[in-house]
Amino acid sequence: MIIQIEIVVIVLMIAKTNIAVMDNIIRYIEEITGVKIDLVKLRKEEVKNIPFYIMNDYKIWKGKLFEKELLLMEKLTPEHFTPLQYQKQMILIEKKLQNPVVFLLSEIKPYDRNRLIQKQINFIIENKQIFIPQLLIDIKEYHAKSIRRIFLEPAAQAMILYHLQKQNLNGLNYKHIARLLNYRYLTISRAVENLFRFGICKTEGTKEKTVVFEMDKKELWEKALPFMKTPIKKKLFINEILPDELVFSTNINALAFYTDLNDDVRKYCAINHTDFAKLQKKEEIKAISEYDGDFIVETWRYNPGILTETNYVDPLSLYIAFSDSKDERIEMALEQIIKKFAW
Repeated sequence: MIIQIEIVVIVLMIAKTNIAVMDNIIRYIEEITGVKIDLVKLRKEEVKNIPFYIMNDYKIWKGKLFEKELLLMEKLTPEHFTPLQYQKQMILIEKKLQNPVVFLLSEIKPYDRNRLIQKQINFIIENKQIFIPQLLIDIKEYHAKSIRRIFLEPAAQAMILYHLQKQNLNGLNYKHIARLLNYRYLTISRAVENLFRFGICKTEGTKEKTVVFEMDKKELWEKALPFMKTPIKKKLFINEILPDELVFSTNINALAFYTDLNDDVRKYCAINHTDFAKLQKKEEIKAISEYDGDFIVETWRYNPGILTETNYVDPLSLYIAFSDSKDERIEMALEQIIKKFAW
């Protein structure tokens, strides 16, 4: 009788512990994303096709985050699988249950965590990190508490646009790409890592790595576009004429150059934000206004000159800059730009 009571007590303690763990996970998700998530444990009939060895290690919960149904895999044992094993489990369960899988894990070694990220495996580590690339979420403990859309780094975006419009970068090493785009080697290395994490490119080689885009140009553009950010960092008004070699016609002026849209009498120019800062430091720009001036200057996150052979900014950067426009004339012009690309 005493043994039976002890067993019941142990079972109740384990159950309470599991409930507490899930409560903490729910609280953490809500705290980080600002979105309330309700979880429901899957019924036996819903998991009847899941192998027994998996059900021995997990409880499976269903919830909705940002209007997307997810399966949260609560690990019941402290031992970790290898990233490859997690990947195989994820593929199997997603195939059986037709929803993205997110593993709820305890603290793991940074090396294994990075391998999970490289394999694009969804996971949550309580109070540490939420990584769900299928929802474009990668939040660590030091990130803000509000969810933000994730974008490519400026150099990574510039690399894709260069590859699409100027020169094929397939098979080129980091040093070669750094010379072409006028970036430091380290910047290109980080850009490639950024692209890899988004599943946009991979690398080959060990001592001297080369970049490989496995998709054709059309597929690459469509894959990368959701992660691309407007190149415009700031818009200002000035009266001075800037050096020709640093500025490129942009905005409506460039859109009129590439399409049937009528030009604007106002003059828009784009300049790399670092070049603009240098001109300011040299006091070559006397006055800056946010409201009025002879020229409208857009400072860009990357150098517009590396992507064009003309005096106008490249068409795809222009497309990205105008992508949120609600003006029908602009939308029609953007359609013309895309149609001109034979990919």
